[in-house]
Amino acid sequence: MEKRDLLFFCNNCRDKSNKEIEELSCEIPHLTKQYKKGDHIAYQGDKITYLMILTKGKVKTEIISDSGLALPMENIKAPAPLAAAFLFADDNRFPVDVIALDDCEIISISKETVEKKMAQCPGFLRGFMAFNANKMQHISERLKLFAQKGIKGKVVYYILSKEKNGHFKLGKSISWLAEYFGVERPSLSRAISEMVKDDIITFENGEGDVKDFNALESLLK
Repeated sequence: MEKRDLLFFCNNCRDKSNKEIEELSCEIPHLTKQYKKGDHIAYQGDKITYLMILTKGKVKTEIISDSGLALPMENIKAPAPLAAAFLFADDNRFPVDVIALDDCEIISISKETVEKKMAQCPGFLRGFMAFNANKMQHISERLKLFAQKGIKGKVVYYILSKEKNGHFKLGKSISWLAEYFGVERPSLSRAISEMVKDDIITFENGEGDVKDFNALESLLK
């Protein structure tokens, strides 16, 4: 773990070099824990009593439905906080399962320590607030995507979020998008092929053009 990871939120330290950060006298009490690939780092509904920051490795997050279906949310690479926006919630619980995709390292900072750091350092407070605001925007977009019931609706919503002057680049592989949408890869490929066949879009090598915006938007649910 680098000292930079402990100061993840601090706007005052973000642009400093590693050498400058190492020379800072700023200390934040914390615990460090290692996880193996495949370990559950947190379960949906677990109480959040610490600010947890992933400092090494990569994790995936999933929402588990009442029927037991695992709905993938996102993959998170270090360094990154986990569920930071929920730390000070009245019902402060993990909204997702967090599972290690690699061997991981997590640092945990107590809620009381975070409060003291916010009071001492305006840069830390501003960074914490900005990160969580951006995270809520991301979650909002994910919910809008999941609100699209059909596969084509999800594809259309994603295309429109990437489209500029009629051209779009998906920026991800079909396999990645299938996992992101929570659908099977062949079903996603078929949906895109049908949209091409219906002359709504062109698509090749991860990018294309919108040929009929009205027909495209009609697929949104």
